[in-house]
Amino acid sequence: MNISSLNVLMPSSAKAQVPDGRYEIQPNNQIFFYPADNTKNAVVVYTGKGKATHIINYGGAIYTAFAGGSIYRSPDGQNLGGGGRTTKPYPGSATVNKMLVCQNALFTAFKGGYIYRSPDGLNLGGGGNTARAYKGTGEVQRMTCTNRNSVITYFVGGQVYESPDGLNLGGGGNTQKLGGN
Repeated sequence: MNISSLNVLMPSSAKAQVPDGRYEIQPNNQIFFYPADNTKNAVVVYTGKGKATHIINYGGAIYTAFAGGSIYRSPDGQNLGGGGRTTKPYPGSATVNKMLVCQNALFTAFKGGYIYRSPDGLNLGGGGNTARAYKGTGEVQRMTCTNRNSVITYFVGGQVYESPDGLNLGGGGNTQKLGGN
């Protein structure tokens, strides 16, 4: 008797897991996964038509933002552009400028202003538990998380702000201006 395939039933309580390693966007719009142990070659995990602009690991899932809008959440590191167990926590059309994990939250900065802080990785463009952390028109050049767990936001034009609570990223509240005009 030959066995050509084996089906394994997973208990409904089993969780998908993102494997250890790094994801890298390629110039041809593919995304490669490089295993952390370096014992295997890179694996192509996305070959779609959309251009991925950002990939970030948050809450045990991979978030992939695409040019022209849409962010997908993959709990297992597969189907980064949709399908399988992948969901779409941002179905909108605004392009992501930067993404940052800090303060146990996912920060998403969109081109043209607006930065949102999501403590659960859902509703990345607002709604649910997601709060608007910046509602100006300044473009974010870079965002970093300090060892004190503060968010530092660098805007095009030189303005720099540090927020200890992840709110008011462009000034106000507990946020301090660190530089710029």
